[in-house]
Amino acid sequence: MTAVKPVLDAFLEFNIVLGLSALIWLAARAALGRTSMRHGFVAQLRSLKTLCICVVLSPVLALGVSTIAGLVWPGRAVALGDIAVAAYLRGDIAMPAAQFEALLNSRERWIDHVLSGNNAFVTYASIALALISAMLAVRVMRDAWAIRKAVKSSFLWRRSSNVDIRLSDRVTVPFAVRGLRRRHVVLPSHLLNAPAELRFALAHEFQHIRAKDVEWELGFELLRPVLFWNPAYLVLKHQFDRLRELACDQSVVSRKGINAKDYTTCLLDYCARSVALSNPRVLHVALVNGSKAKHVLRQRVVALTEAPITTAHLPAAFLGMTLTLATVLAIGSASIRQTQDWSHDRLMLSTVVNLERLEARNQGN
Repeated sequence: MTAVKPVLDAFLEFNIVLGLSALIWLAARAALGRTSMRHGFVAQLRSLKTLCICVVLSPVLALGVSTIAGLVWPGRAVALGDIAVAAYLRGDIAMPAAQFEALLNSRERWIDHVLSGNNAFVTYASIALALISAMLAVRVMRDAWAIRKAVKSSFLWRRSSNVDIRLSDRVTVPFAVRGLRRRHVVLPSHLLNAPAELRFALAHEFQHIRAKDVEWELGFELLRPVLFWNPAYLVLKHQFDRLRELACDQSVVSRKGINAKDYTTCLLDYCARSVALSNPRVLHVALVNGSKAKHVLRQRVVALTEAPITTAHLPAAFLGMTLTLATVLAIGSASIRQTQDWSHDRLMLSTVVNLERLEARNQGN
C-alpha cells in the first residue's frame, strides 16, 4: 500500500488539474465568444492543444512556479494548504485546530480510506470503475484492430515520404489514421470517378495529418479508459473534436482553388452516407464522424457559411491568450499541490492541535 499511495495521490492531483484546465478553457471560450476572434478556429485549436500539453506538464510547471515564487517572494506560500495554515495562525479562520487540521488533511485521509478496503461501498465502486476501464481498454484495442484490418485490406494507390494513400471498397467515408511508422489516408474507391470529391477528401485528410490531429485523437482515446469518469476529460475531448473539424474546414477552404460552397456540398453528401454506419470511431479522423455526424455537420456548415475565412498565422491576441492559459494553469497546479514538508507554520499548527487535545483531556479528567 505504501508504494500505491503516491501513485494514487499523483493520479488524483492530475485529475484535479484536468478539471481546472476545463474550467479555464470554458471561461476563455465564453470570453472569446463576445469578440471578433470567435471565428479563429485554427488559433483556438492551437491554444487548446497548448493547454492540454500544459496539463501533462503540470507537475513541472507547478515546480517552476514554486521555485520562482520562492526566489521572488522568499517565505511566501504558494500551495493553498500552506496559505490556509498561515491564515489560521493569524486568526483569520475561526475553527477548532483539530477540525481545521482534519479538513486540511482530507485528501490524504480519503486516499488512506480508499486503500484500506474497510468500506464496502468504496471497494465495490473501485471494482466497478476498474471493470469499466478494462472494457473501454478492450474496445480501444478492438477498434484499433478493425482499423488495421481496413488499412491492410485496402489497395496502395499513392505513396509519399511518410503518407500512404489507399483505396478501399469497404469504406464509404475517407479517413486518416497512423500506424507505428507511417500515416495512411484511406479513400472509398468510388472517388476515382469523382475528381472534385477526391480533391476535397484528400485536402481534408492531409490537413488533419499536417495538424497532427491523428496523433491527438489517438492520445485522447488511449486516455479514455483511465479518465472516462472525469467530466473534465469529456469536456476537453468534446471541445477538441469540435475545433479539430472546424479548424480543418477553415484551413482547407482558405486555399486557392477550393470553393467553400462545393466543399460544403461534399460534406452534406458524405453525411448522408455515414449517419447509419457502425464503423470504428476512434484512433482516426474522418471527413464526417459516424453517429455524431448530424450534430457535427450542422456546426461545420454554419461555420463555413457564416464565419469569415481567416488564414492568418496565430495573432498576437491568441498568443497572449495561450500564454495566459498556460500561466493560470501553472499557478493553479502549484496551488493545489499537496505539500509534504513540515514548515514552521505546519509545526505551529500541530502544536496548537496537541495543546487543544491536552486541554480537552484535562477537562475530561
